[in-house]
Amino acid sequence: MTANRYHRLTVQAVTDETPDARSITLAVPEGLADSFRYRPGQFLTLRLAVGGRHLPRCYSMSSTPGLDDALRVTVKRVAGGRGSNWLCSHLRPGDSLEVMAPAGLFTPAGLEGDFVLAAGGSGITPVFSILRAVLARGSGRIRLLYANRDERSVIFRDALQALAAEHPSRLQVIHWLDSVQGTPSVAQLAAFGHGFEAAQAFIC
Repeated sequence: MTANRYHRLTVQAVTDETPDARSITLAVPEGLADSFRYRPGQFLTLRLAVGGRHLPRCYSMSSTPGLDDALRVTVKRVAGGRGSNWLCSHLRPGDSLEVMAPAGLFTPAGLEGDFVLAAGGSGITPVFSILRAVLARGSGRIRLLYANRDERSVIFRDALQALAAEHPSRLQVIHWLDSVQGTPSVAQLAAFGHGFEAAQAFIC
């Protein structure tokens, strides 16, 4: 595959996750399957045709290799963000997007052992991919701290609840809502890692 080359992929589905976040599922043709293999935590670069200009934008994948047949990115609206607002307002199933091959180094060296994961808002996107990969192919424990403004802002809330119920001895999900708990202190964040000192850590 030529470096920095865009490929046109079809939008398979668009899913509203919260009032201001959507997941976009992209179908990969069989002939591009090798080019679009990826590791949990990686991202896609999209080239968006907005207002007569081509805007390159990078979005982490919330899909997980080996568990999902298609690629999925999750996009949250940003105030004044031309790319995120266009994707959240205008994109429909059947549309197509220009997409580069997966890239990025925010990915585990291996999936065994314990993991400490921390995410804020849409930072859950690559963390969710890593979390599902570890549960499926690893055997260690996972502690996730997920911070949001309020309950309406929690992306993948139902999926995280289901995974925690399915893996009660391996996955602990701690929700932190600014509207309820305020800003966490340094001491509170330090306590979050107790018992996981040897874990791999990912913060987004």
